[in-house]
Amino acid sequence: MLSFSSDVDLAKFEPNVFGSWYLSSQVLCSGSNGIVAGTQFTASGVDFTAAQVAAGHVIYLESTDGVIKGAFEVVDVIDSTHLTVSVLRTSSEQAAIPIGSASGLTWRIVTYAPQAYEILFQLSQKLGLSPGCLDAEHSVDDITNPDALRQASIFGILAMVFESLYTGADGQTVLVEKKEQYQWQFGKAVERLTVNIDTNADGEADKLTRPAAVKLVRE
Repeated sequence: MLSFSSDVDLAKFEPNVFGSWYLSSQVLCSGSNGIVAGTQFTASGVDFTAAQVAAGHVIYLESTDGVIKGAFEVVDVIDSTHLTVSVLRTSSEQAAIPIGSASGLTWRIVTYAPQAYEILFQLSQKLGLSPGCLDAEHSVDDITNPDALRQASIFGILAMVFESLYTGADGQTVLVEKKEQYQWQFGKAVERLTVNIDTNADGEADKLTRPAAVKLVRE
C-alpha cells in the first residue's frame, strides 16, 4: 500500500491544485493537443503508459472557448494513447460520466503520490505500524478498514501541497491560510482515528489501534 487516498480524492476538495495551483515538478505529462469525445481522451505524441498514468489520477482540461475547464478523473488507461475519463463521480462504482467533445485542449496530468506516501508514512508512525515503525509487528497492509484513514490522508497531503506552493511572493496569503486550515483538519482527523488490524492474516480484524498518545512523565 502506497497511499490511503487518491488524486481524485484531492480534486473533490481542491480541484485547483490540478489547475491554477499545481507543482510543475510533478507533472507526469501535458500538452495542448488533447481531444475528448464523451469519456475518451487522446493526445498525439504522448505515451500514457510510459508516463505511469493510472486510474485514480486527475487530468486537467481546458478548451479554447472555456466550455470545458476543470479537473476530471482518469478512470482507466485503455492503451498508451487513450484514456477513459470522467466528470468527478461520487463513487468509483459509477459508470464514467461524459465530459463533452472538443479538440485542441490544453491538458496536464499532475500527481501528488509522493506527498501521499509521506502522509501514509506519518500515519503509520502514529499508529505504531510499518513502514513508519521499522520494528513494528504489523504493517499498514494489515489494516482492514483503510477507508477510515482517507480523510486524514487528504488533509495531510493538501497541507503539504499548499506549503510547497507558497514561495513568499505577494498575494499568496491564501496559500498559507489553506495550509493552516488543512494542517488543523489533519490533526482533528488523526484524533478521530480508530483502525482495525488483522493480526493473523485470516482476513478478519482482531485488534483495534488508535494514534499513540503523548505520555507525560513526572521527573
